Amino acid sequence: MTISSTTSNPLASLLNSTLNSVNSNSSSSGTTGSPISVGPIDVNTLVSELITADSQPMNQLQQQESGVQSQVSAYGQIQSALSSLQTAVTNMTVGSAFSAEQATVTGNGVGASVTGTPATGSYAITVSQLAQAQNAASAPVANASTVIGTGTLTLQLGAYNSTANTFTAQAGSSPVNITINSSNDTLGGIAAAINSAGAGVTASVVTDNSGSRLVLSSSNTGAANAFSLTVADSDGTNTDASGLSQLAFNPTASAGAGKNLTLTQSAQDAQYSINGLSLTSSSNVVTTAINGLTLNLTQAPAAGSTLQAQVTVATDTSSVASSVNSFVQSYNSLVKLEQSLTAYNSNTNTASVLTGDMSTIHIASQLSSILGSQISGGTSGYTWLANVGIHFNQDGTLTLDSNAFTNALTANPSAVSKMFTSVSGTGNQQGFATQLNNAITSMLSPTGLLTGAQNAAQANITDMNTQITAMQAQLNQEQTQLITQYSQLNASLVAAQQQQTALANALSTLP
Repeated sequence: MTISSTTSNPLASLLNSTLNSVNSNSSSSGTTGSPISVGPIDVNTLVSELITADSQPMNQLQQQESGVQSQVSAYGQIQSALSSLQTAVTNMTVGSAFSAEQATVTGNGVGASVTGTPATGSYAITVSQLAQAQNAASAPVANASTVIGTGTLTLQLGAYNSTANTFTAQAGSSPVNITINSSNDTLGGIAAAINSAGAGVTASVVTDNSGSRLVLSSSNTGAANAFSLTVADSDGTNTDASGLSQLAFNPTASAGAGKNLTLTQSAQDAQYSINGLSLTSSSNVVTTAINGLTLNLTQAPAAGSTLQAQVTVATDTSSVASSVNSFVQSYNSLVKLEQSLTAYNSNTNTASVLTGDMSTIHIASQLSSILGSQISGGTSGYTWLANVGIHFNQDGTLTLDSNAFTNALTANPSAVSKMFTSVSGTGNQQGFATQLNNAITSMLSPTGLLTGAQNAAQANITDMNTQITAMQAQLNQEQTQLITQYSQLNASLVAAQQQQTALANALSTLP
């Protein structure tokens, strides 16, 4: 814009100069695209408010995603509760869970414990003698450091018959040679060498006021675990009471002629009877006499007498009831969890995280349907849970009447076992525990109901995340564009204000 020549030259020159300056500022500020946030428009605040308004759809989607995340967490809780229930149910799918036995002992000399599945019954146990290991001791010497002699000791396990005065080597047992030299020729050194040889004999040094003795003991009890000890003495004499020979112990020899240790305890088997049947054992722990039952012969009778005890094997009803109670508690925990996750508060119109979720509802319905049905493959009188004292409460949980269950188990343990463990047929032909185990396995399988719900929720979250990422990118781009646009508008307004001010100043100088 230029001023007409009709205006006086000094005024024309002044106006042209001012307008040229304004036009120059406007051009440099408004057409370069440089952001101007300071001016008539608060660009940052305006753009922030616009972006906040445009962010509402994304915020709503983020809230929806949070809700689905909560569903995934709730599914995880249900999965954990189902796994706990399955553990309890699996323990009840085997017959041994309902045939647990306990052994009760009255009398003396015997202990008993169930180690398998013994037949129920009562057993009269009479103990005549306990099994014991052979012990032999040397004559005393000054102390454990006393030198005895050198040579070779030979230990052999076997059985000694005192009546026939014979020693028979143990079948499959070879003699063990032990070298004694200057490094181990003391009483203590010889004991250590015997213990290191693994010959089935243990050695110790016992000291009293008389001095120190070498005491040898069979590692195992029983008549077949006696031992002999022969010596090849470096002094050339193998049976006398000097040098290494003083440790010789040939049970068939005479004292001082190869039988130089003193026999302090003979090897012997336990002698006992079960219901009048005489038996022997090399050990006081008897595991083979009664199938599934271990007897511990604990006390030797006085000479000429016996110890008697009565062992009664019966169903351990308390143990079985405890297993069933664990199942009831696990089921109740699942029911309460499902009710909590699907509840709806009509007073506050508030839904829970899985309210109306059909997968959860179907899981609860399927399990309760199994437990509330009658099994067709059971024994008469044992086809409903109520027959054994398990009842449904109004809230869907179960209650176990322990007395009723114990009575049913005592009356017919096989029928009670069958109503839980039976695997014959399909559906309600099977036992309750078997049906529940199969149903839970299906629910938790990769293609199961719960897994399907979890996968669908995860897929929904993935899709939402993709949308949120795209929406955020769009908002970022929109924010950049708005800042640029309003900054340019700000620059134009500033330029206009400058023009107005310059023109006003120029006009104010006119006469």
